[in-house]
Amino acid sequence: MNKFFLRLLLLLGIAASSHMASAQRVAVRTNALDWLTLTPNATVEARLNSRLTLGVGFAVNPVTKPIGGIKTSHFRFEPELRYWFNRPMARHFIAFSPMFADYSLRFNHRNYQGDLYSLGLTYGYALVINDHWNVEFSAGIGAGYTKCYKYLETEERPLKANYEKWIPVPRLGISFAYVFK
Repeated sequence: MNKFFLRLLLLLGIAASSHMASAQRVAVRTNALDWLTLTPNATVEARLNSRLTLGVGFAVNPVTKPIGGIKTSHFRFEPELRYWFNRPMARHFIAFSPMFADYSLRFNHRNYQGDLYSLGLTYGYALVINDHWNVEFSAGIGAGYTKCYKYLETEERPLKANYEKWIPVPRLGISFAYVFK
């Protein structure tokens, strides 16, 4: 499964770089809600044509101190293909949003360490502030498959992943974008 995502990443990188050279617009954005959870993040988005953009985003939470009894760290890779109803990087859009995450989570004396693969749809609205700045509001839902090591705090980590489950994966964002023209 990891080879599939590496190939997908390579394909998206090639597609994005080939279009960025001829794209009229490129934007860099960050999700403020992720920053509230101490997760630095950034996405580069390029215009593909008059209705589509492709974004490639990364987020990482390296914090290892418990906050409210929960200790978490993760790395996320989030490509996103957006269809804009008006024009790219302005007003309403829907997006196809795959995601890959590698995570470690501890709460209620239980540890979870593993991977999450998700596919989802997102709806959003980009409010144009001026020629270069946008504020984006987005919400979506996806289906995710996780395979991880699940064990109690007092136990050692199992030799093999022992927990697999399909879970709903919500997406929520208030993002600030800088648009290069």
